[in-house]
Amino acid sequence: MLFKTIGGVTAMGSILNERFILLNADVKSFEDCIFLMAARFEESGAVQPGYGDAVAEREKTLPTGLRGKGVNLAIPHADGRLVIEPAVGIITPKKPVQCRLMGEPGTAVDCELIMPLAIRDSRQQIGLLKKIMKILNSEQLLEKIRKSESKPEILELLKDLNSDL
Repeated sequence: MLFKTIGGVTAMGSILNERFILLNADVKSFEDCIFLMAARFEESGAVQPGYGDAVAEREKTLPTGLRGKGVNLAIPHADGRLVIEPAVGIITPKKPVQCRLMGEPGTAVDCELIMPLAIRDSRQQIGLLKKIMKILNSEQLLEKIRKSESKPEILELLKDLNSDL
């Protein structure tokens, strides 16, 4: 079982924790979101240096913007070679940021929820992406996450992300 201390709190097997939740983030672009969370992941020991660059580079050819029910989101990530421990971030920007749409790189969408991923194991990534797709299909859950001003509330809303990983 994985134990680690982040921000003074010991988490057991958790890939989402308060340190990786940024509400009303003052960011100007989607790339700002990528590098902001990559820095958090790196400071916590979840990823190696260069992870943010790898994510930004991947976005150029394989964008991760998704249309949700009422709220668009993006799931920026890179392959697992620079990942030390799995982590999921949540960013709600003050103003939506433009991200290119997955499967339609010529189309941009305004994203109100960014969920950066740092996943090493491809099987774990598939399981996590399935859970994110369920979130994507719940307008009520997306709205609650987008409007939340409480990190503990976000953790409660997304507690399923930590199960079975």
